Amino acid sequence: LYIWATMNSADQGVFPMDTAFKRRWEFRYMGIDEGEGEIAGKVVRLGEKHEPVEWNALRHAINDLLKKGARVNEDKLLGPFFLKASALGDDAAFDEAFKSKVLLYLYEDAAKMKRPKVFRHPDFTYSEICAEYDSSADAVFVSEPVARVEADEAPEDDGGAETGSEA
Repeated sequence: LYIWATMNSADQGVFPMDTAFKRRWEFRYMGIDEGEGEIAGKVVRLGEKHEPVEWNALRHAINDLLKKGARVNEDKLLGPFFLKASALGDDAAFDEAFKSKVLLYLYEDAAKMKRPKVFRHPDFTYSEICAEYDSSADAVFVSEPVARVEADEAPEDDGGAETGSEA
């Protein structure tokens, strides 16, 4: 019998089962950046200005902000497939996913107790942070998360074609 599953020890419902699983089943630790080669070079566009950034560089910059600035544990960081490939291939889908998944996750979970070290306006409500992202993606975080991709480096919109794999 083989059961393939994943678990995140940060999830409170899984934590008590973690030790039992480790004793009874074989498991393999997967690092936070495992598989990131599949999304290397994938450019996404931020906010209304659609400023191009490389998704993996943005993800690493947010993780650095969480680790170094807010001292958040590794199990709260963003993995390469935190967003589905379909969201990375379409500007509108990316904006929606970034707000409803990344910003919401940071606001309500990963940086909940450390908002002043992550968000430029820690007293903003979640909807105000989303509005801030829409008007100026850089204004959301305490520092500009990552340098823009030069216009000649940014690929043209590929019509929403998916790249990489979803996990």
